[in-house]
Amino acid sequence: MIVTRLGLALVKGTRHLDHEELEFDAQGPIGDRTFCLVDRACGRVLKTVENPRLVGVEVRATGVGLVVTTPDGRSLEAATRDSSDGAQAGDYWGRGARIHLQDSELSAFFSEYLSRDVVFARAGRGNVVYYDPVSLVTTGSLARLARASGDAGRDLDVRFRATMTLELDSDPAPGARLSVGALEIEVTRPISRCAVIDLDPATGERTNTLLLQRIPAVRGEIPFGMCARVFRPGIVRRGDAVRVL
Repeated sequence: MIVTRLGLALVKGTRHLDHEELEFDAQGPIGDRTFCLVDRACGRVLKTVENPRLVGVEVRATGVGLVVTTPDGRSLEAATRDSSDGAQAGDYWGRGARIHLQDSELSAFFSEYLSRDVVFARAGRGNVVYYDPVSLVTTGSLARLARASGDAGRDLDVRFRATMTLELDSDPAPGARLSVGALEIEVTRPISRCAVIDLDPATGERTNTLLLQRIPAVRGEIPFGMCARVFRPGIVRRGDAVRVL
């Protein structure tokens, strides 16, 4: 049993990128959803499901800031620095979110790309994460979904934007504790899914995969994958062993 994929997105809603290793502290994977986009008029953090074009935008860290590349080939490398306005309260799914607006060309870049007035912001750790900080999917569950949907499954795990894909036949149960490389996590609950999983992970375009319709509903929710919290921080590398403790 090993880790077959690791991934995160530096900016909430943007393309979920593969990583060879991730470092986890008590609050989760370092770097995950460090930044977000905020509707300037209402102060609300942009929801991925309402802004599908975000999914295809690739964001990578550089020595001075971030380089952002859109699916149509536009690219910008820009610095990020906190504005003089200080920390502010934003709205994220009806919950308060601590954000710090950025003095950055990225506000104008994303505003033009999305055709709406947004401001680039740094989010407090975990403030724009809907569930617990770590998310898991398993190769067994992905294979069963691939067979049910008729999808070959080449990019199926990327669509679920999980922190880790684990080589397990089925999802670990809530309360299970796993050793993953140097990391220990405790599984908490299933993840309820939305229409984001039916977006092409490279372009953000809605496809005919219709994965959401292939996952059985449970008490009005559509669960796939599990959440987890960090029990012991550590570094995880792709190919690391997974043990159920």
